[in-house]
Amino acid sequence: MANSLPRLYLDTTIPSAYYNERQWERQLFTQRTWHEKLPNYHLVISNVTFKELGATTNRRKRKKLVALVRHLETRVTTATSKLLTNEYLKRLNIPENDAMHIATATIFNCEILLSWNFTHMVNSSNKQKINEINALNGYNAITIISPYELRG
Repeated sequence: MANSLPRLYLDTTIPSAYYNERQWERQLFTQRTWHEKLPNYHLVISNVTFKELGATTNRRKRKKLVALVRHLETRVTTATSKLLTNEYLKRLNIPENDAMHIATATIFNCEILLSWNFTHMVNSSNKQKINEINALNGYNAITIISPYELRG
């Protein structure tokens, strides 16, 4: 039987916030979201997420972060996602890894991308442009939101 839960892509800011004691309010909200709302979704991450988490300098924290996401569906970036990434980079002023998260979520049909990245992802101007680019390239619109906006 096919999984009927909505597909939700987690960018690296979500698992990072789960263990970020320096921003304890965001940490607690992320932990609450993880346990109370995320079970209502089919969670997806990518090899970009593992690469970014793997760059965590604190070995103990890095192990906890990887353990948190290890069981999630992991998608590997493809030539197709790289092409879409390049389309985002042409029209948006965002880092390549952020564009790759968006492209991977889009290519693999995630309805939602969840992020704490308000600068490059969770802002109305970029969200509109991302979905314009998606439409021009034959992809569905994606809902990009923060945990504050997630229903569940």
